[in-house]
Amino acid sequence: MRISKMLNFSLTAAACFAALHLGSCGQKKSESAVPIIQSDTEFRALMADTTGRLIVFDLYADWCQPCRMLSPMLESIAQENAGRVWLYKINVDKYPAIARQFSVSGIPHVVFLKNGQVLRTLTGLNPSEAYVQAIVDFTR
Repeated sequence: MRISKMLNFSLTAAACFAALHLGSCGQKKSESAVPIIQSDTEFRALMADTTGRLIVFDLYADWCQPCRMLSPMLESIAQENAGRVWLYKINVDKYPAIARQFSVSGIPHVVFLKNGQVLRTLTGLNPSEAYVQAIVDFTR
């Protein structure tokens, strides 16, 4: 019985992971290349299926001016690297437990993960090249 529940969650996680990029995981399809995580369930689904994928989380707050400046930069990077990396935004005010999980002490806080492991974090507003270089480093 437990195995079937785990299998069901894994299938659900994979379907949700793919659906986020197709616009149907309990959310409307956005025009954004960097979807906003809408629930803890979506976050857990992404974390459950990170094998071989580079996933980047932008932990931000709506009131944060550097976060607002970073957003269009990450949109452009996501479009230029479609298929190589999956980028998502997580609002730290809505999901403080996720922020604690990544030991966020300042925002914006960008986390690069692969196979469930944090590879690099960038805190504060960095030049575009820093984000691109991390993607290059971890997608070779």
